[in-house]
Amino acid sequence: MIRLHCSNKLRPKLPTNAQGRLPGVSSGVIQGLEALNPISGWHASLFLIKGRNCVICVHEATRFVIYIPCVHKTDFAKLDGLFAEALLQALTACQATEAHLETVKNLLQPLVMDGECKDAMLVCLNQAKACIEQMLWDENTPFEKLPFSKASFLLAEMPFNLQAKKEVVWPKKLMLRLLDEASSCYQRATSHRTQQANVTNTDTNVVSFADFKKTRKP
Repeated sequence: MIRLHCSNKLRPKLPTNAQGRLPGVSSGVIQGLEALNPISGWHASLFLIKGRNCVICVHEATRFVIYIPCVHKTDFAKLDGLFAEALLQALTACQATEAHLETVKNLLQPLVMDGECKDAMLVCLNQAKACIEQMLWDENTPFEKLPFSKASFLLAEMPFNLQAKKEVVWPKKLMLRLLDEASSCYQRATSHRTQQANVTNTDTNVVSFADFKKTRKP
């Protein structure tokens, strides 16, 4: 699963069930995946930017930001798909490699949402919102014409201050490094499964997360 911690502004808008999943989402979530999945652990909030509802998400480990503009009432039930699409588009804008993108596609799982958004991450979310507003203000760009690739790239290049560690981090650099490590682990897991499998009709591109876990660095 991919855990999404939502702010008080976003959480009531989401039509989730008791498990924090959206309608129509498959219940076949692999247990224990959350702690293992390197692209889990996001914080999100709903913002009003130039009269439009927008969802902004920040990955806690890397401070990488994804931006989902023009969210309508019916879109909240489709947040799983919107999140996945926005993440892949943001990574593409940041020159992620095909190996990075393929790894992310393999690691994408249904979102599981709760209302445990940390105060420090709310600060990051507000910073991201201010950055988007600055882009629109500086060039007097109509909201609909702000290139998503430009917004994603600039947000990824924006430094964030880790208050607890008193250091500045660069989201693009941290996210691509994380995906380098995840891609290597996934390739080793694929190789491990292929060596063990007999010649069958089994799709060797589907790697169990148990195998993936064995290849991760401690």
